[in-house]
Amino acid sequence: MAIAESSLPRVGNALILRAIPTLVAAVIITFTRNHAAAVGLTVFVGFAFILAATIMFSVMSIPLEGLNRTLFGIQSIATVVAAAVAAATLNGGLPAFLLVLSIWAGVSAVLELYAGYRESNRTVAKEWLTIGGFTAILAIIEAVIPMNDVYAVGIFGAYAAIVGVYQVIAGISLRSESTSTTKVSS
Repeated sequence: MAIAESSLPRVGNALILRAIPTLVAAVIITFTRNHAAAVGLTVFVGFAFILAATIMFSVMSIPLEGLNRTLFGIQSIATVVAAAVAAATLNGGLPAFLLVLSIWAGVSAVLELYAGYRESNRTVAKEWLTIGGFTAILAIIEAVIPMNDVYAVGIFGAYAAIVGVYQVIAGISLRSESTSTTKVSS
Protein backbone atom coordinates (compact mmCIF):
# COMPACT_ATOMS: atom_id res chain seq x y z
CA MET A 1 0.00 0.00 0.00
CA ALA A 2 1.32 3.42 -0.92
CA ILE A 3 1.81 6.36 1.37
CA ALA A 4 -0.80 8.92 0.36
CA GLU A 5 0.34 12.20 -1.18
CA SER A 6 -1.32 14.01 1.72
CA SER A 7 1.06 12.22 4.12
CA LEU A 8 4.25 13.37 2.36
CA PRO A 9 4.77 16.30 4.78
CA ARG A 10 4.76 13.84 7.70
CA VAL A 11 7.26 11.59 5.91
CA GLY A 12 9.40 14.67 5.23
CA ASN A 13 9.22 15.68 8.88
CA ALA A 14 10.21 12.15 9.91
CA LEU A 15 13.27 12.26 7.66
CA ILE A 16 14.28 15.63 9.09
CA LEU A 17 13.78 14.26 12.61
CA ARG A 18 15.97 11.24 11.77
CA ALA A 19 18.64 13.63 10.49
CA ILE A 20 19.09 15.29 13.89
CA PRO A 21 20.93 12.46 15.71
CA THR A 22 22.79 11.64 12.51
CA LEU A 23 24.10 15.18 12.10
CA VAL A 24 24.94 15.46 15.80
CA ALA A 25 27.05 12.29 15.50
CA ALA A 26 28.76 13.73 12.41
CA VAL A 27 29.59 16.99 14.18
CA ILE A 28 30.92 15.24 17.29
CA ILE A 29 33.16 12.92 15.30
CA THR A 30 34.33 15.70 13.00
CA PHE A 31 35.36 18.05 15.79
CA THR A 32 36.80 15.47 18.18
CA ARG A 33 40.55 15.03 17.94
CA ASN A 34 40.48 11.57 19.48
CA HIS A 35 39.18 9.05 16.94
CA ALA A 36 39.75 6.01 19.15
CA ALA A 37 37.33 3.13 18.89
CA ALA A 38 36.02 3.88 22.39
CA VAL A 39 35.06 7.38 21.24
CA GLY A 40 33.38 5.94 18.15
CA LEU A 41 31.46 3.45 20.28
CA THR A 42 30.40 6.17 22.70
CA VAL A 43 29.15 8.40 19.88
CA PHE A 44 27.41 5.40 18.29
CA VAL A 45 25.62 4.60 21.57
CA GLY A 46 24.13 8.09 21.78
CA PHE A 47 23.39 8.20 18.06
CA ALA A 48 21.70 4.79 18.04
CA PHE A 49 19.53 5.31 21.12
CA ILE A 50 18.23 8.65 19.83
CA LEU A 51 17.86 7.33 16.27
CA ALA A 52 15.83 4.36 17.53
CA ALA A 53 13.48 6.73 19.33
CA THR A 54 13.03 8.88 16.22
CA ILE A 55 12.36 5.82 14.05
CA MET A 56 9.78 4.52 16.53
CA PHE A 57 8.15 7.97 16.69
CA SER A 58 8.04 7.97 12.89
CA VAL A 59 6.43 4.53 12.84
CA MET A 60 3.70 5.83 15.13
CA SER A 61 3.15 9.15 13.33
CA ILE A 62 3.34 8.16 9.63
CA PRO A 63 0.48 6.14 8.21
CA LEU A 64 2.63 3.15 7.25
CA GLU A 65 0.73 -0.01 6.57
CA GLY A 66 1.42 -3.69 6.92
CA LEU A 67 4.94 -4.93 6.44
CA ASN A 68 6.58 -1.50 6.10
CA ARG A 69 5.38 -0.57 9.58
CA THR A 70 6.83 -3.84 10.86
CA LEU A 71 10.13 -3.31 9.00
CA PHE A 72 10.69 0.12 10.56
CA GLY A 73 9.65 -1.21 13.97
CA ILE A 74 12.24 -3.97 13.63
CA GLN A 75 14.82 -1.39 12.52
CA SER A 76 14.12 0.63 15.66
CA ILE A 77 14.51 -2.45 17.88
CA ALA A 78 17.69 -3.53 16.06
CA THR A 79 19.11 -0.05 16.59
CA VAL A 80 18.38 -0.18 20.33
CA VAL A 81 20.01 -3.62 20.55
CA ALA A 82 23.08 -2.34 18.68
CA ALA A 83 23.30 0.64 21.04
CA ALA A 84 23.06 -1.65 24.07
CA VAL A 85 25.75 -3.98 22.70
CA ALA A 86 27.98 -0.98 21.92
CA ALA A 87 27.46 0.34 25.46
CA ALA A 88 28.37 -3.06 26.89
CA THR A 89 31.54 -3.27 24.79
CA LEU A 90 32.93 0.25 25.20
CA ASN A 91 36.32 -1.20 26.16
CA GLY A 92 36.28 -3.70 23.30
CA GLY A 93 38.40 -1.54 21.04
CA LEU A 94 38.41 -1.59 17.27
CA PRO A 95 37.04 -5.14 16.83
CA ALA A 96 33.97 -4.31 18.92
CA PHE A 97 33.39 -1.03 17.05
CA LEU A 98 33.70 -2.65 13.63
CA LEU A 99 31.52 -5.61 14.57
CA VAL A 100 28.71 -3.58 16.15
CA LEU A 101 28.71 -0.91 13.46
CA SER A 102 28.88 -3.27 10.49
CA ILE A 103 26.17 -5.60 11.82
CA TRP A 104 23.87 -2.67 12.69
CA ALA A 105 24.47 -1.06 9.30
CA GLY A 106 23.87 -4.35 7.49
CA VAL A 107 20.60 -5.05 9.27
CA SER A 108 19.39 -1.45 8.91
CA ALA A 109 20.34 -1.36 5.23
CA VAL A 110 18.46 -4.56 4.43
CA LEU A 111 15.34 -3.37 6.26
CA GLU A 112 15.38 0.11 4.69
CA LEU A 113 16.12 -1.22 1.20
CA TYR A 114 13.32 -3.76 1.44
CA ALA A 115 10.87 -1.12 2.72
CA GLY A 116 11.85 1.12 -0.20
CA TYR A 117 11.47 -1.76 -2.65
CA ARG A 118 7.98 -2.53 -1.32
CA GLU A 119 6.74 1.08 -1.18
CA SER A 120 4.54 1.89 -4.18
CA ASN A 121 4.85 5.67 -3.71
CA ARG A 122 7.98 6.11 -5.84
CA THR A 123 8.90 9.45 -4.27
CA VAL A 124 9.14 7.96 -0.78
CA ALA A 125 10.64 4.70 -2.07
CA LYS A 126 13.49 6.62 -3.73
CA GLU A 127 14.44 8.25 -0.44
CA TRP A 128 14.35 4.99 1.53
CA LEU A 129 16.33 3.15 -1.15
CA THR A 130 19.00 5.86 -1.20
CA ILE A 131 19.39 5.92 2.59
CA GLY A 132 19.46 2.11 2.61
CA GLY A 133 22.12 2.17 -0.10
CA PHE A 134 24.33 4.56 1.88
CA THR A 135 23.94 2.36 4.95
CA ALA A 136 24.78 -0.78 2.96
CA ILE A 137 27.96 0.90 1.72
CA LEU A 138 28.89 1.72 5.33
CA ALA A 139 28.31 -1.92 6.34
CA ILE A 140 30.46 -3.25 3.51
CA ILE A 141 33.31 -0.78 4.08
CA GLU A 142 33.43 -1.31 7.85
CA ALA A 143 33.16 -5.11 7.55
CA VAL A 144 35.48 -5.79 4.63
CA ILE A 145 38.24 -3.18 4.49
CA PRO A 146 40.96 -3.55 7.13
CA MET A 147 41.47 -0.24 8.90
CA ASN A 148 42.67 1.43 12.08
CA ASP A 149 40.66 3.39 14.64
CA VAL A 150 41.01 6.74 12.88
CA TYR A 151 39.68 5.47 9.56
CA ALA A 152 36.91 3.35 11.07
CA VAL A 153 35.54 6.16 13.23
CA GLY A 154 36.14 8.73 10.49
CA ILE A 155 34.16 6.70 7.96
CA PHE A 156 31.27 6.47 10.43
CA GLY A 157 31.45 10.26 10.80
CA ALA A 158 31.50 10.73 7.03
CA TYR A 159 28.52 8.40 6.68
CA ALA A 160 26.64 10.36 9.34
CA ALA A 161 27.39 13.67 7.60
CA ILE A 162 26.33 12.43 4.15
CA VAL A 163 23.17 10.68 5.32
CA GLY A 164 22.20 13.49 7.70
CA VAL A 165 22.44 16.14 4.99
CA TYR A 166 20.64 13.84 2.53
CA GLN A 167 17.81 13.26 5.01
CA VAL A 168 17.33 17.00 5.52
CA ILE A 169 17.26 17.61 1.76
CA ALA A 170 14.91 14.66 1.18
CA GLY A 171 12.62 15.81 4.01
CA ILE A 172 12.40 19.33 2.65
CA SER A 173 11.80 17.96 -0.86
CA LEU A 174 8.96 15.74 0.31
CA ARG A 175 7.37 18.61 2.19
CA SER A 176 7.63 20.98 -0.77
CA GLU A 177 6.50 18.33 -3.28
CA SER A 178 3.33 17.87 -1.27
CA THR A 179 2.77 21.64 -1.29
CA SER A 180 3.32 21.89 -5.06
CA THR A 181 1.04 18.89 -5.69
CA THR A 182 -1.69 20.56 -3.64
CA LYS A 183 -1.32 23.86 -5.55
CA VAL A 184 -1.43 22.14 -8.96
CA SER A 185 -4.55 20.14 -8.10
CA SER A 186 -6.41 23.24 -6.82
